[in-house]
Amino acid sequence: MIPEKHATDLPGYRKKSFLLYYNGGEIWFEHLEGMYGNEDLVTEKLNSDIPLFTRPSSTAFICFVFYETVITDNVILAVKKAVLESKKRFTKIAFCGVDRKNQKQFKRVLSDQGFGIEFFDGIEEAKAWLLP
Repeated sequence: MIPEKHATDLPGYRKKSFLLYYNGGEIWFEHLEGMYGNEDLVTEKLNSDIPLFTRPSSTAFICFVFYETVITDNVILAVKKAVLESKKRFTKIAFCGVDRKNQKQFKRVLSDQGFGIEFFDGIEEAKAWLLP
């Protein structure tokens, strides 16, 4: 793990999450990748973006990107809270860069919530599933 004072210099922490226009619709990409084992930074960045992707006018399609980030129980809990405790109704949620163990964890906490959930190795495949 990188010390906190240097961790904020990680490209993954500085990379902004954003809205992408794709195939006639919009997808929110929540970039949480490249933060390695810095759990606090991952949850801090996610929490700072929640007001952006949970607005009523925001898209109902979201992709969480986790390449090169360690996904802990606290990170899974933070994603669960962000999705389920907001008043935002999501249609589909994609995940990129999640290993099989954590895919099972995400499925366990997010299945049967009224939206589709899927896991992908690449962002292009996630975009095509979110907005075919």
